Amino acid sequence: MERKPQLQTLSIRISETLREFLERSKEVLSSGRGEAVSTSDVAKILLESGKDELLDFRLEAADLQQSPTESLWAIRKKSESKQVLSRGEWIFLGQYIQVACEALTENPATPGPQSFIVLLEALLAVRSLRVHPDAGLDRYYLDNFGMPDGAAFNNEGQLDPEVVPQVVGRLIERLRESSNTPKPVFTGRNFFVALRDEGLPDTIGLSRALESHMAGLFRLAARGHWIREHRPVRFRQGREYVSEYFPPLQAGGFRLTFSVSSDGELNMLLSMDAKDVAYPLGPYPQIQEFATMLRNLEPGGAWNGVHFFGAAEPAVSDRPAHFQFRRHSDGVACGFSPGEWQSLIGLFATALELPKVQGILAELSLVYGEL
Repeated sequence: MERKPQLQTLSIRISETLREFLERSKEVLSSGRGEAVSTSDVAKILLESGKDELLDFRLEAADLQQSPTESLWAIRKKSESKQVLSRGEWIFLGQYIQVACEALTENPATPGPQSFIVLLEALLAVRSLRVHPDAGLDRYYLDNFGMPDGAAFNNEGQLDPEVVPQVVGRLIERLRESSNTPKPVFTGRNFFVALRDEGLPDTIGLSRALESHMAGLFRLAARGHWIREHRPVRFRQGREYVSEYFPPLQAGGFRLTFSVSSDGELNMLLSMDAKDVAYPLGPYPQIQEFATMLRNLEPGGAWNGVHFFGAAEPAVSDRPAHFQFRRHSDGVACGFSPGEWQSLIGLFATALELPKVQGILAELSLVYGEL
């Protein structure tokens, strides 16, 4: 009987910089398909597969994680100038897209159906480039889409390669038909694994296949970056910014004025005549949460988000209905009648639909993501 070669143990001392690199590599190597690895496993993989092209992609993604904000900014600039992204850059982008889809935030409506449609279409675009069929990957995709065991197999027990496109197509149709369709939150995980593990011919074809989806994909990645890193994807430009003039809006005793800072950040000032209060709002994540709180807070309900707490007390026999909010950071509370609250809702809805504001919000959605 042939004896298996005995594995040897190697003990080496490494620098703190190399240890941090191994930790970043561990995240890329283990994410997505349940492949939990230790730091020593990563070191072993590196030694055994140093010339493997797929591993090179993963290590590049791990290296980009060292400066995630700068890396995402560079990816955005490359994409906008129509430069080809490397496979490692796509994998790095996919990591944050997975976070964007699966992380819980104060606004359960985000990401919206259109973002998942873009991501599902991008998944099919990546899969269509595969050099050889991969039933293992297809099974993984279907499991994450909630496909019942055995439903995708023929009488010979083989997986039909057309099942994944069919399942994805039905998901896209349902998302387009109704905003209440349950979100396929593991689509981000599938997309990340496709970028990492599919056998693809070249990076030029990959970038071309995903070019039309890039704005939506980057918006998701920026959201994942904000959730994980708590920083906007912004790089100081070193130039003066001249803000356009925004005429103030007024409704029901409220006045809303706007300003844009030198880095393109939107700020608002809510003046409340009856209360003789001027209430500043900004930056973008705070404005988005405030608008979402206004839309969603109903009598008898409460809102407890990252920036604001809100409560709506229903009317009782001796007391009318009452709305209030306070910001966690300063504790200042403001109370409103139902009529005043409706005026606030209408004022902010109008403000966010202004063409000039829409342009700024579109840019900020690429800086912070869909919040």
